[in-house]
Amino acid sequence: MRVLTVILLAVLISANACSRPANARQYELTGQILRVEADRGEVEIKHQDIKGFMPGMTMRFKVKDSELLAGKEPGDLVTATLVVGDVEAYLSSLARTGHAALAAPATVSDAPKILVPGEPVSDALLVDQDGAPRPFSAFRGHRLAITFVYTRCPLTDFCPLMDRHFGAVQKTIASTPSLSDVRLLTVTLDPAFDTPRVLKPYAQRRGADAAVWSFMTGEPKNVGAFAEQFGLYVERPDAQSADITHNLRTAVVDAEGRLVTAHSGNDWTPAELVADLQATPAPRN
Repeated sequence: MRVLTVILLAVLISANACSRPANARQYELTGQILRVEADRGEVEIKHQDIKGFMPGMTMRFKVKDSELLAGKEPGDLVTATLVVGDVEAYLSSLARTGHAALAAPATVSDAPKILVPGEPVSDALLVDQDGAPRPFSAFRGHRLAITFVYTRCPLTDFCPLMDRHFGAVQKTIASTPSLSDVRLLTVTLDPAFDTPRVLKPYAQRRGADAAVWSFMTGEPKNVGAFAEQFGLYVERPDAQSADITHNLRTAVVDAEGRLVTAHSGNDWTPAELVADLQATPAPRN
C-alpha cells in the first residue's frame, strides 16, 4: 500500500510539472478581492508587494481552475500563488483568509463619453517615439488599429500580449498589398514615465517598423482624454506610480477618423483584427 501511495504521488507531481508552462516562475501574493468575474475566469485583487516580481498594486488575474473562484466575493482577504510564464500568467491557488469592508470608491461626477461605431475620434496632440509632435488627425487617410499599454506592465497576458498581437498584425500588413495604408498605434497609459526616451527602445525591442507602427505618448491630460473616448479605464494613486489599474481596449478607425469597432480585453486574435481592417473601406486615392 505504501509503495502504491508513493507511485501515485510521483504521478501527480509529474502531471503537475507537465501542466506548468515552460520557464514558469511562481510567486506568493497576499491581498483583497475587489471583483470576481467567474464567467471570464478572472479575479481583481488589490495585492501587497510581490517579493522579487512587482510592487503592490491592483490587477486582474486569470485562474485556470474556475473552482478557485467558487465562494469568493469582493472583500475577501486572500493568499494566492501566481504562475508567470513566457506568454501567460495565472493563479494556481487562491485561499480565503478573512474578510474586510472594501474602501468606498471615488465618485465620478462627469463620466467621459465613450465612442460608438461611426462616431469621429476626437483629435489630440500626441508625441511619437522619436519625440515628434503628431496630432491624431495626421493619420487621416489611413486605416488604423489602436491599442493601449504601458511599458512597466508586469503581466505577460496583458500589455505584452497586445504588443505581440500588433507584431503579428504588422507582419501581415507587410505581406498584404491591400493593407499597405494601414497604420498601427500603441498609446501609453503611463505618459509621465513612458516618454519618447523610454518608448523608442521599447518599440525597437518589439521589432516595430516606424513607418507602420508608432508608439505614442504626450501630455498626461491629452493622453488621458484621448484614451477615455475608447472606453479606457485607468486608476492610479499618483502620476508617478507604477500601480496602474486598467482595462484593455483595441480599436479600429477608418480613413476618415471614425470608430469602426473596438475589442475589450485580451481575447481577440491578430487574425480577427486583420479581418476588421480588411472589412474597413480603404482610403480613396
